[in-house]
Amino acid sequence: MESKEITAMGASAEEDTIDLMEIFRALRKRWYWIVLLAIIFGAALGVYGKFIVKDAYQAEASMCIIDSNKEVSMSDVQLGSALTGDYEGIIKSRVVLNKVIENLKLDLTYKQLYNIVSVENPDSTCILKIYVTAGTVREAVNIANEILSVSVDEIPHVLGSSKPTILDKADDLFAENTRRSVLSYALIGILAGIVIACGIVAVSVITNTSIKSDEDIQKCTGLSVLGAIPDYKGKKQKKIMWPEDLPFNASEAIYQLRTGILYSSKDVKTIVVTSAFENQGKSFISFHLAYSLSQVGKRVLLVDTDMRKSVLQRRMGLDGVKLGLSEYLSGNAELGQVIYDVGLPNMHVLFSGKLVPNASALLSAKWLENLCAEVRDSYDYVIFDTPPICVVGDAAIVASFCDGALLVIENGVTKKKTLAQMKFEMDKVGANVIGVVQNMVGSKKDSSYYGKGNYGYYYGNYGNNQNKK
Repeated sequence: MESKEITAMGASAEEDTIDLMEIFRALRKRWYWIVLLAIIFGAALGVYGKFIVKDAYQAEASMCIIDSNKEVSMSDVQLGSALTGDYEGIIKSRVVLNKVIENLKLDLTYKQLYNIVSVENPDSTCILKIYVTAGTVREAVNIANEILSVSVDEIPHVLGSSKPTILDKADDLFAENTRRSVLSYALIGILAGIVIACGIVAVSVITNTSIKSDEDIQKCTGLSVLGAIPDYKGKKQKKIMWPEDLPFNASEAIYQLRTGILYSSKDVKTIVVTSAFENQGKSFISFHLAYSLSQVGKRVLLVDTDMRKSVLQRRMGLDGVKLGLSEYLSGNAELGQVIYDVGLPNMHVLFSGKLVPNASALLSAKWLENLCAEVRDSYDYVIFDTPPICVVGDAAIVASFCDGALLVIENGVTKKKTLAQMKFEMDKVGANVIGVVQNMVGSKKDSSYYGKGNYGYYYGNYGNNQNKK
């Protein structure tokens, strides 16, 4: 039954309609790539037209399918018109073209000559036009006139009809170079570059199933967005932990998240923070949410429950922490021994302690329930930084003891199906998911239109103006 629910949930998460505005925003965001590709294609095709494509001259000769030396009746005209198709076939037949090759001693096969010859019959006329395309004017003119001469002689023998009349012979003065101009090649290349670049962008948008906006989150989970944290790492991708190192726009976004938590529900005091996979910012969000709540006078305890691969203590740069959650849950330490003052007002931290292989067994024991009961009266908020929920089940276990849960996603990285799976895992244990936090909005991995261009830009300017005062 559960597998069916997961399948249906994943399918609904992938059901997307093509958003033309999203494609337009992606095109606008990548305009420089489109221009660059257009320039490259334009230059490449221009060079191709200039140095690779050879001159091709076309000569024209024509005949009238009616003999001008005899009196012509209406029936002759009608018969001639009816035989026009036969005349065209004879002109390009092996009999005619092989004789032309022999007479002019051409270094061409029948097939090669056939491919450079075309015959047209203008509508409502008794005229046949023979076109020959060759590398030089003289070659094109000679071949066209020879075909005309041989055809006029052969047609009566084949059809038993009167001899056609030569109307116009090919002439050097009227031969045209059919090669496109370099400019036209360049313009075609530019147009092709634009079309290809736009096509690539459109396909990337259509096939991208990652979370890009709060609308995506609402569609696949029904959850609201409590916070959208802009890119705080920058080009150097620094691991930022302490508040004073945080960019202004990211600080403001954390404050908005804090406001969302404060007003989401008065009964939510113990909160689980998790992500789908590692390196998506759950520990960063946990720490800064706890610190932000402590700044408004709330007593906060941050609990690191990642007893398999903790990063919190290392990123905070703290040494000398001997005891932690694993020692408390295994009965080797009292609660007072594992809670640390890290020098931040109103905020304490319970680190993970010694890394253990049986973390799920420890977390599911009675000790975790006792922990929540003991610290509930001492702190206004207890924030649990948990392992990724799509990797191990620890987050779901902790969430079953807590008042609420926050799901952290990385914009442009976390897939819609993955977010739906996160919500499903929480629902299985009856956890109260209070919202989603979008992390790294506007980063290079994030293809959303509002990242640095709007959200981050607004806060960035606001911060600059504040600093000037």
